[in-house]
Amino acid sequence: MLKKLIEREDLSHEEAYKLFNSFKVEKEVKIAAYLAALQTKGFTSEELAGFARAMRDSSIKLRIDGEKMDTCGTGGDKIGTVNVSTASAIILSCFSQVAKHGNRSVTSKSGSADVIGELGINFSENPEEAREMIEHTNFTFLFAPAFHPALKRIMPVRRELGIETIFNVLGPLANPSEPEYQLIGVYSPELCGIVARATSMLGVKRALIVHGGGLDEVAAHDSTLVYEVNKDKIESYKVSPEDTGIKRCNLKDLLIVDGKTSSKAILNVFSGNNGAIRDFIVLNSSYALYAAKKADDILDAKEMVEDAIDEGRVLKKLEEIRSYSSRFAE
Repeated sequence: MLKKLIEREDLSHEEAYKLFNSFKVEKEVKIAAYLAALQTKGFTSEELAGFARAMRDSSIKLRIDGEKMDTCGTGGDKIGTVNVSTASAIILSCFSQVAKHGNRSVTSKSGSADVIGELGINFSENPEEAREMIEHTNFTFLFAPAFHPALKRIMPVRRELGIETIFNVLGPLANPSEPEYQLIGVYSPELCGIVARATSMLGVKRALIVHGGGLDEVAAHDSTLVYEVNKDKIESYKVSPEDTGIKRCNLKDLLIVDGKTSSKAILNVFSGNNGAIRDFIVLNSSYALYAAKKADDILDAKEMVEDAIDEGRVLKKLEEIRSYSSRFAE
């Protein structure tokens, strides 16, 4: 298959699936060659879906009863905004089961695992305990390295290569709980269509793939490109903050220094503080709630999110998650 990639020929879904599985035994130099050739050619939706399915099938399984939501994005926008996907996941758990897939910071200033810890939430790497947590609190955090042992051989190769590869996009598609609903932010507008088609192939019920103003999020400072996936139907459109009655902010108002300042900003919003970061969190949570089919439209979703924050239900949910997760403290 290496010759095929070098000649810029696309792989089928099944070929991509087999290629991922070959990495479990392949020599590191060959893995590097495959990843570089695939990145140079440019990966397709079929290749992305094939890798994602293989990664899911190789993961430590997590069977959760009922439908689930995830807000995991690709990261990689290199801008350093508050970790809105984690804030949205906690808000969403007031309405839906949320299995948040995530990792520590790789390219951002605060990865989901970093912020989760700063918020006082412990998480278990044991799948049974992760399942029990969502049963009791509607929320669980799935630490990617713990659930994907196949990546242990690949991570050193990626570090040595030092370039973006297909693995920079795989995280949101490889959640071991296989959520039915997703809000997926991507770091490039060109990825929206590719990820949307791959998500559809993987059998999601509804997903929104978004990129706004340079961010892998719904932007509060600019317009956002959205690809909406409803099973095998995909449509694209643009939205703006004004569509939900939110005034555009300056991007600099959303920037943070690290996981500690990100968690502090999130706690301020949950405690009732207004401002640009609240608008940013409300906006993304609203689109996530719509993606999860818990609201008929974005305006209804926004009202539900704002009520949950203003009535103290989000802060109460955070305390519930903290309390339950204390049993996982080392």
